[in-house]
Amino acid sequence: MKPVNLNQLLFHPKSTCLSFYVGPKTGLTDEAELEVFLKDMESQLLLQHKVPVANLLEKLKPNIKKVIHCHPNQSHGFFIAEDLQGYINLDQKVEPYCIIGQTFHVRPLMEDLFVNPEYILVNISLYDIKIYRGDFQHLEIMQQYEFDQLPKGFFGNNSARLYAPQYMGLIPFKTILALKTIAQKLMDMILYHSLPVIVTGLEELKTIFLRYFEHSFGVISHIHEDFYEKTCVEIVERCKLFRHTVMDYYSAQFKERLKKMVKSKRIISDLEGIIKATYSGKVVHLVLPTEKKLWGRLDPDTGEYSIHKRVNKKNSMDILNELAEEVMRQGGKIQILGPHFFPQDAHVLAILRG
Repeated sequence: MKPVNLNQLLFHPKSTCLSFYVGPKTGLTDEAELEVFLKDMESQLLLQHKVPVANLLEKLKPNIKKVIHCHPNQSHGFFIAEDLQGYINLDQKVEPYCIIGQTFHVRPLMEDLFVNPEYILVNISLYDIKIYRGDFQHLEIMQQYEFDQLPKGFFGNNSARLYAPQYMGLIPFKTILALKTIAQKLMDMILYHSLPVIVTGLEELKTIFLRYFEHSFGVISHIHEDFYEKTCVEIVERCKLFRHTVMDYYSAQFKERLKKMVKSKRIISDLEGIIKATYSGKVVHLVLPTEKKLWGRLDPDTGEYSIHKRVNKKNSMDILNELAEEVMRQGGKIQILGPHFFPQDAHVLAILRG
């Protein structure tokens, strides 16, 4: 059993399949409980006369257990069909459950794949200034300015050196001037980008830098970290702690866009209308609530749907999951927002083509 990517699952031909999730430290890492979980799925497959998939599950059990035991602190999504078997690693925790149906249940992947905003990080240490750009999976250095090693002409026609403030006295004027210049260069660099900027490093130097750095989209400066000796991989792992703060900036910006679109009638919240618009290719942006599933049935042709009060995960489908899959297949975008962004009684929002 090998790792698979989302495209393999989204564009997988409609066929009988089993998809299930296992969260970290849920008790399923215990051999006996995991065996019961797998046996229950196998029994359900046999009851529904899906013998080929049941046989595959039995055959793949050792590989499934190996993946789980090798990464006990990660969540996993498994997919089993006759022509494709694989798994996906997830960063966030998920509740263990399974779906027996025709498609892969993609909703638990949403946060990892689509709630992964980009940002710029500026780290000011005693020895250098590094500017990074990336997200919560990948980060790379864009610019680096080492103290006492700035190139000639940095301040204009006159060559100058950036003196390192490696003592607890007054910060040299040339260091202050350099921080001002770098702040201006960064503002020019991101002038047409709506990216939040995270400023980390030595507190005294951060204060000076922020005095000259005004970014309309948002600056996060309350993170007390100095990443001087950290690799990009280590920084990304640490940055996950303030992921929610970065998301707040994007959510606020998207909320303003939603207000404008309500007036233009390009945004709808009626579920039946969204179903029809989705399957007719009119949705360019689907907005889903966090951690919410809407179990029921839907007819893509008519737009008719029913919501199940008692959920039977073997016969019910997550309507929001089906809509998300279809929008992604058509090249549309997905946005995950907190429940407070949605009008009363609205399960989902859709932005239509202009």
